[in-house]
Amino acid sequence: MSNSPSGSTHSSSGRENPVGYPGSTQMKRRNSRESPRAFYEIPSWVENVPSKIINNAKQSLKDMPTSRPYTPRDDSRYILSKLNHDTTSLNTISIDYETESRPMSSKTADVIRRNSKGISDSSTLVAAPPPIRLSKLNHQPSQDQVSSGDSSISSQTKPPLPSNHHQRSNVTSTTTKSSHRRMSSASTKDDSSEENLIWKHEIGPLIETLISAYQKNHFEQFDRTCNDLYSCLSKHNLFGKKSHKKRGELLKTLFSFIESDNSIVRFHVVRLSLAFQISSSNNLRHIIRLTADLTSKKTNDHFFLNSNILDLLFETIPRVDVEQNLEAIAYFCTTLQNLTVNNELICLISEKKPFELIKNILKNLLRLKDQTQLADKLCECLTPLTSALRNLADNDVNRQEFLSDDLIEHLTFILKYFTDKSHENLMKNVARLFSKLTQHTDCCMKLVQCSSCYRSFLKILIKHESNQALVVRICFILGNMMAKSEDARLTFMKDSHALQTLTKLLHSYIQLDSLVLKPDKLDTNDSTSQDVDVVDDPNTNQFRSIENVINKVIRVLSNLAISEENGLIIIRRDDCIDLLFKLLKAPNQHSEELLVHVLMALNNLSYYDDSHSYINRNSETLAQLLVKYIRNEERMDCVVEAFRVLGNLSRTTRIRDILMKCKVDRLAIHHCQSDNVELLYAVIGVLINLTVDEDKRECLKIHHGIDSLINIFEYSIQSDWQLSSLVCKALWNYCDNNYEKADNQPLWFTAHQLKILLNLFDESLHESNLESTDDESLDELNKQLWNEEYFPVASRLYQRIIEGNEYFKTIQINNYS
Repeated sequence: MSNSPSGSTHSSSGRENPVGYPGSTQMKRRNSRESPRAFYEIPSWVENVPSKIINNAKQSLKDMPTSRPYTPRDDSRYILSKLNHDTTSLNTISIDYETESRPMSSKTADVIRRNSKGISDSSTLVAAPPPIRLSKLNHQPSQDQVSSGDSSISSQTKPPLPSNHHQRSNVTSTTTKSSHRRMSSASTKDDSSEENLIWKHEIGPLIETLISAYQKNHFEQFDRTCNDLYSCLSKHNLFGKKSHKKRGELLKTLFSFIESDNSIVRFHVVRLSLAFQISSSNNLRHIIRLTADLTSKKTNDHFFLNSNILDLLFETIPRVDVEQNLEAIAYFCTTLQNLTVNNELICLISEKKPFELIKNILKNLLRLKDQTQLADKLCECLTPLTSALRNLADNDVNRQEFLSDDLIEHLTFILKYFTDKSHENLMKNVARLFSKLTQHTDCCMKLVQCSSCYRSFLKILIKHESNQALVVRICFILGNMMAKSEDARLTFMKDSHALQTLTKLLHSYIQLDSLVLKPDKLDTNDSTSQDVDVVDDPNTNQFRSIENVINKVIRVLSNLAISEENGLIIIRRDDCIDLLFKLLKAPNQHSEELLVHVLMALNNLSYYDDSHSYINRNSETLAQLLVKYIRNEERMDCVVEAFRVLGNLSRTTRIRDILMKCKVDRLAIHHCQSDNVELLYAVIGVLINLTVDEDKRECLKIHHGIDSLINIFEYSIQSDWQLSSLVCKALWNYCDNNYEKADNQPLWFTAHQLKILLNLFDESLHESNLESTDDESLDELNKQLWNEEYFPVASRLYQRIIEGNEYFKTIQINNYS
């Protein structure tokens, strides 16, 4: 607190400095030579200022929150046709199992560890062809690799065989019997060996039963037999032995079942194949595609919840060379996306710690970003992968994973390199993910440190200005970053296109908003951030979605202005500030939420006192507009914010004169009876500024303002030292110099008022009377606020009251004599 030439204190607003949406930073105060310092400034004799941190925390609680853009959980599953893959890759003819001679892993250590051996259909080892570099994701099958059609999966746990299966039964029978004969006629050279005996006497009969159950459409028996087969192979540790020729023959039999539309059959084919650690590109591609196909229907989720298929999948994918197998990776990413729409599976997948695998896939995909011919394939992998990450982010347990290594940074690279219109879904997925993450300070600060993200966000805003869904999310992310970090505010504004882009966006969407048919009556409690899909009226939906974009753009501007350097730049941008004025001039055409955000932005911007400011040059117009808002008690949030802006504007005499003519003093005193603490902060700030002028102090006496202020003082002591301090400042201005002039005696406090004030000071000016709790840290904060906010002001007011009271007593005695 400081004295003006007349000994009065000034208020800059209802708060100490511009406020963020939910963050704030202490600003350097303007030169006291240019104008009286703000009433809320910490006195010069107070050296320690930890209350700055406390004030920031308190300010973060008062703002109307801007909710994350409405994005319902997308429960739809990716189907393979959406990935532009060839839907004929699984056709009615059995897929041939490709003979394997070595693992396809790109990791030499993994090859050595597994010590794989060749497999052939005869005693001679046949070398597998080298991994195929896919020229395009919509793979066309060759003659020796015919694939089956993308048939729909049965939605029943125990489904009947589809009717079209009988048309293919002859082919099936021929193929499976042929495979069985090859197994039966295997060489008996090592029949005496224990392993061969297991294959002959334990596994062989199970395979015969399996084939028979398949041919007869006995899928319950097929299910039981496959489980028995899996248990037998696992028991004898035969899954990892790739040298035995019967392994290849069994896999060929399994691959002949891929043609089935039955989910049980497909599940067991996938599970057994993955357990056998198949390694060739084609075999993996078919099996992982089959896995993705299974996940395309939620009725198949129980397979993944009640078996070890996820473990097998997560063991298999790390061995896959990403560059050589983009199609298989796309199927795996699709599998993840489909599974993570199920909350149970999100928890299960999270328990299996998939993020290291996901990060490696992401890194390997981004290494290929410069190969333009792979752009579409990379996008088909990244789109479902980022969608899966977005779903996993819903689980709070996973948030820490986004802070480790460079996962967030790699996600920002996606927005750097994939910004074409064809990448819209990919950009939206990353934006939705960041929208979730930046609501948490730790993740938000991690994104702030990614220097490339600012230019990427601007590029998207410029390039996709008309894409509302994308723009609203990017602006929401930026708003979160600007609210939490001064570095983010300064870094973003260093780009010469930043303010121009935001102004252009604001102009475009305000223009678009003016063309939209508004609903007959706007619900004052309605939020444009709420679910727009639950409203039947398309005009209302469109109106809300446009206002939502405007809200988010204004929020970015408002939070940018928390930085003094940025604020001084923005207030000199006439076309930008004029748009805010334009919105205020049409209150009936906009929702309360939008108007509140406009007022919040003007509060931050009007804090800066600059002769070139558009606000300063048009302050009288703005004051007249704000008076209309504070008279509309149906929109109380607007009333609070309007009073805050008036707290900044009323630092000048001409604005105070306008406010008195408009009877704002009476409105402010009226609101002193409110139980809304934030409103009290704002209106008392305006009263402090009004009472700077001697000719305006009488309003407090005439309209019972003193009694209202004393009531606030009485109930705020101990509970809110900042509010008590504000009341003291208003009372200080009121009695400033009054006791020195005999004709001012009617303005002095009444005996009853003096008695209450002196009792309150007696209670509150002694540190020993501070209330304590069981929380030591809370008590320490309370003590700091008392020391720095309340005591310096209250003790001086107390001294002034004592001096004035003695003065008037002397006058009364002399007059009586």
